[in-house]
Parts: sequence; structure tokens; C-alpha cells
Amino acid sequence: MRISRAAWWMGLWSLGSAVASPSAAQYRHPVDAEMMQSVMPVADSFSAKAGLPPVYTAYGPGSDGSTGNVIGFVYLTSNVPPAEYGYNSRIDVLVGMDLVGQITGMSIVDYRESLSSSRGDFLRGAGLEEQVLGKHIAESFQVGRDLHGVSGASISSRAMFRGVRNSARRVALAYLQANEPYAPATDAALEDLTWMQMISSGYIRTMAIERANAVGLELSFAYMGDEALGGLLMGVVRYQDVASRVAGLIDDDHAMFVGIDGSAVAGFRSNGLSISQGGEVYPVASRQVTFLGTPWEGKAADQVVYTLIMRMDRAVDLERPFTIVYRDGTGGPSTADYAIPGEVLASVRERGAARLAAAESTAVESADSESVVAEAAVPEGGSASVLEPAAAAVSASVESVATEMVASERAAAEPTGASSQPGELIVREETLDLTSDGPPEGAFAGLPAPQDVPALDLSTFEDFEEETALSRLLLETRWAPVVRLILLLALVLYAFFAKKEWVRGVTLAATLIYLGIFDGGFLSVSHITSGFAVGPAFYVRDMALLFMVGFTVITTLLWGRVFCGFLCPFGALQDLITHLVPRRLQRALPQRIHDRAIYLKYGILALIIGLAAAPAHIGVYQYFEPFGTVFYLSTSPLLWSIAGGFLVASAVVPRFYCRYACPLGAALGVASLVSIFRIRRVEQCVPCKVCQTACPTGAIRGNEIDFKECVRCNDCDIKLLTKAGVCRHSMDHVRSRLVQLETSVR
Repeated sequence: MRISRAAWWMGLWSLGSAVASPSAAQYRHPVDAEMMQSVMPVADSFSAKAGLPPVYTAYGPGSDGSTGNVIGFVYLTSNVPPAEYGYNSRIDVLVGMDLVGQITGMSIVDYRESLSSSRGDFLRGAGLEEQVLGKHIAESFQVGRDLHGVSGASISSRAMFRGVRNSARRVALAYLQANEPYAPATDAALEDLTWMQMISSGYIRTMAIERANAVGLELSFAYMGDEALGGLLMGVVRYQDVASRVAGLIDDDHAMFVGIDGSAVAGFRSNGLSISQGGEVYPVASRQVTFLGTPWEGKAADQVVYTLIMRMDRAVDLERPFTIVYRDGTGGPSTADYAIPGEVLASVRERGAARLAAAESTAVESADSESVVAEAAVPEGGSASVLEPAAAAVSASVESVATEMVASERAAAEPTGASSQPGELIVREETLDLTSDGPPEGAFAGLPAPQDVPALDLSTFEDFEEETALSRLLLETRWAPVVRLILLLALVLYAFFAKKEWVRGVTLAATLIYLGIFDGGFLSVSHITSGFAVGPAFYVRDMALLFMVGFTVITTLLWGRVFCGFLCPFGALQDLITHLVPRRLQRALPQRIHDRAIYLKYGILALIIGLAAAPAHIGVYQYFEPFGTVFYLSTSPLLWSIAGGFLVASAVVPRFYCRYACPLGAALGVASLVSIFRIRRVEQCVPCKVCQTACPTGAIRGNEIDFKECVRCNDCDIKLLTKAGVCRHSMDHVRSRLVQLETSVR
């Protein structure tokens, strides 16, 4: 039981270290004049940050020798949504761009990747920032093509460069063409605007919500009072599908579209929304919120992670500005002021009036039709008195339906709300200074006149935001490492089905050398926690990762923990240590301790996932998973002491880490409970102890296998095939020997 207590103390100590560690405030550099000068070296002064998106305007000498000319812009990528996320966090970069669309420099301001705990400041130290100097924003900015990345950190490298390129293009679209802010006259004009331009126009408002460790939410709000706007934002088919399932949505002109993005999307609380207007607060109940999921169509596609519809209280006056408030209990309230553009609201009401007129016309036509039917039903020469009660009932029914339809349409078309004066609000200063009338005053002040801006063809950038996750994945994929991985996965399958020890040995050597040392692309529990931080899109941002995750999930559901037995480089390292250490020095824990200690890894898994799923996204997996420490050659003495302890323990107890501490193994163990194809057992297994003794994880007890603990190493499969135990004899012979043994014992 000492080992169990020690493991628990180690876990608590590691968690405390994670919270108090300097890595919790990793590598943030302040944005000051010196940093801006580093990304725009020829500038002699900079303006204050202003505009949409917010930029620092750079001033310097002109071609004619004059001074005080606008020569470019400096901006933070985090101020130009949508944000690009690395392995599990946003990477904030300061970028300089001149007036012809060339990057004059970049400097990483802040990133909080969990990989930093084992790899140090791996992005700044790899010579990545210098590569973009002089690159034009029309170039691809793709790792493996015109840029190099960091081995084992391809997701972060690609995301950072993609964020620099895309944000630079958005800044160019905003500032290096006509200097008129986007101001749609009607909602029809919104169809021609990109997501970023709709933010600039004021139609979309954003709310930045920062929490612990600089992670948080980025909420986007847009008015969608009818089907036209709903179809524009989420796609017509999606809107109609939702409207058919949500009663009254199609006539509700108080509906708002909400986009959810950021590194803490899992922490969003729908019951934290409310509307404030004129000193009154209108909470948004859960029944007023309809989750839509990931947007695949409309303007929101690829701009936010999740979407929902928020239906405001009808007492909110749509003609007056109101404030959207978000409270989730993890910090102070966050707010965003919103004013529905007058032309957009007028268009919604015109369409509402048209629907109202159509409803009234339909009601009248229905009533006339019923009257004709009633008259036709009177026999020739007969009396209508016998039909009058029925006709009256039909008429009353039609009139009632018509009244309800008209009332519904009028309620949707007519403005409502009181006209009380706004009360005092607690307003949080947002990163994007948005106002109801478009960009802030002076946002475009000091910019050169259009004729002074060098020729820059921006037409090719108009549709770059329309790329899908699949097209981006295919575009950015480097096929050489993907092919190498596919060959390794094929070797794993061959070794698993061949049931030969030497083939498995070759496979483990290939896994250790390629995945562990050369490529660093091994699977980790951090891929689970990153799914919580970034969302499901995380798994389709890297082709090699997609293949690895898909292979692991499929093989686990079919046969069990094949990954643990063949594809885990740390497991291969433990097997190598076991073969090198003399058997006389190896021990097994007493069975009663082993039976309890195996559940430690499930507790560790619950701890890691629980903290990762929390709004603050606390990452502690690196203290329980030494993969990165060993294969990335961490400089942390603390992490090396933990990894060294696991390796020493594995020298004494085979696969000690796999048995008692691996959180990824615990996750795969839970999944293997539903595996279809299990290891074959025979009657001879009841008296035999050969496989039980040889099992590297202690998963066998007689003829029973604890399948969640089995790593499908093939040891017992091979022994059964080669008749290495009692199974070499017929069961009749085994029974006779058992009888003799029992007799002699008596």
C-alpha cells in the first residue's frame, strides 16, 4: 500500500507544482515601442492602436524624402479574428506589414502551449520569426513548402504562420483599398461582405472574455430577426431545419445569432447570457437558447467553433441600443453593446409586413372558400337552415385561425419595448473597440489617400475566408511524413496478425526510433485535452495526427489496446529496459497491491480531463506522462526526475508505467471494454500459469483476462499457437495429471 500512497502524494505534488510553476505565465513579451520597431524597422513613430481591426499606424520617410508618411501597419494577430489556435492555445504574434503587402517582421508575443512545459520556449528558439521577413501576403506561408516548422510541433507552426498570413490579408482588405468603412444600406448588401467586413460594419459585435492562463471565449453576436438573415449567417437549409424544430422561431424578430470561439469553448454557459436596456435586465433562460453545433454553411462557416440562437425577451426595444452581458461565475461580467442597423431592421419589418399581408389574404381566401362550399352543399330548392350551424362553426374556426395568424405576424412585425432611459452599466473594455455606427471616429485618420497607395491586387483575397477545413488540411499536408506513418501502421498490423516475436521486436524498434526520436509524432493524452481546449476541429488540422488517431480508435474498438503494445514509443522503451535488466532483478508487486494500484491511472486520467475541461483549462498531463520529457529532451529537472522515476520503476516491474500511471492507457482501456475481438482462451488455461507469469501488465489470472489492462502484446497468443504451456497436451491427459496431483497432495 506504500506505493499507492506514494503515487497519490506524487500526483498532488505535481499538481501543486503545475499551478505554481513559472510555466503558468509562459514567455509573454510586452508590446512596446521597441517591439513595434523590431517588426517595422524603418518606422520612426507609431500611432495609438485604433481602427477595425485595431492597428498601430507606422510613420516614416517617404520615397521623396519627406517625413511623417504612413508606411505600413503593425497589429496583433489576436485582434484580427477569427483566432488561429496551435496545439491547444492561441499564439499571439505582433506583425508588421508595409503598404504593398510585404511582411516587415513578426515577433511572438505570447503562447501557452502545454508542450512548452517539456520543450521550453520552442517556437521562439527555432528561427521561425526571421523566415517571414520580406514575404508577400499572397504567398502560401505553408510549412514544408516556403517555410520550415518545428519537428514534433507542426500543428503549432502551421497555425502560427496561417494566422500571420490570414490576419495580414484581413488588415490589407480593411486598409489597403478604399478607405470607406463598410456600411451596408440594407441587409441584402451583407451578402457581399466577408465575416471580418461585417464586424467592421457593426453588424457583428464581438466579446472577448479572458480567464485564467489567458484562455477564454470569443463570442460573436449578430441580429437575425427572420429567415433571410438566418440563412445568410448559418445557411438557408440549416435555418429551415432549425425553424421546423423550434416552435415560433420563424416569426421571432427578437432572435440573435451567437458564435462561440476561443480556447475555452467547453466552458461556455448558456445560462450566463442576459440583455440590459434602459436600466432593465432581461435574463436569457435556457429554453430561449438553441444550440446549432459547428457551422458548415453561411457566413459563420470556419469563423467560429460552435453556434447558437439566443431569443431575447420581447420587451427589448429593437430600435434602441442594448447591451449583451455574459457571466459564467469564473470572473467579472463581460459586455458588448449592440445596435441593430436601422436599414436591416427596416428590411426585417418590411418582410414581416409582407408575411402579415399574405396571412390576411390567405385567411380571407380560406373563408371565401368555406362559404362557397357551404352554398354548394344546399340541395336545389331546399333550405339552408340545416347547414347553417355547421357553416357557422366552420366560419368561426376559420376566423379564429386567421386572427391567430394575423396577431402572430403583427407581433413579429411591430416594434415593442419601453422607452426608459439607459441605466448605468458596468462596461468591460474590449480588445475590439466596436461602436454602433461602424469603425470608431478617426479609425482611418492619417491613412494615405487611395491614389497614394501603391497598386495592390486584393481581389484574390476576397474569398480566402471561404476555404473549408478539408481543403486547408489537404493544402497544408506534407505527404512524405504521412506516407512514412502509413508504412509504420501497416507494419504494426502485420506484426499484430503475424504473431511472431521477432516481427514485434522490429516493429517496436521502428516505433521507438521513428515516432519517439525522429518524428515526435506519438499519440498522447494531450491530444484528448487539446480536444477540450480547441474543439473537435483539432483532430482534422493535421493529416498524420488524423491517421494516428483514426488507427488507434479503430484498432482499440476492434481488438483492444494495440497502440499500447505496438505503437507507443515509451512502451517500447520500457520493453527494451525489461530485456536489458537481468530477470533476477525484476519483481512483481503482491497481487492485492497490484489489483488496487491499477486504478491509479484511471484517477490520473479523471484528474487531467477534469482540469482540462474546466473553464480555465489547467494542463497537468506533462507531470504524469513522460513522453515529451524523454523524447523532446526537456530541460526541466522536475520533469526529468518524474520520468526517471518511472523508468527506474519499469526496470524492476515490467511496464510499471503502463500498469499503474499511464493516463492514455487508461483512456484506451476504457474504450477496449467494448472491443469486439478478444484473445482466445482454451480449457487448458484453467490450470496453466505460463501466460499469467509472462504477461507484462499482469492482466491474466488463470483463464481470465482483464481486457482493459491487456496491451495486446501477442505473448499469450504466441504461446497458445506454439503450445508453450499446458496447451501442448490434450485435455484428457491434463485431467489425468490433475487427478494424480490431487491424489498425491492428499
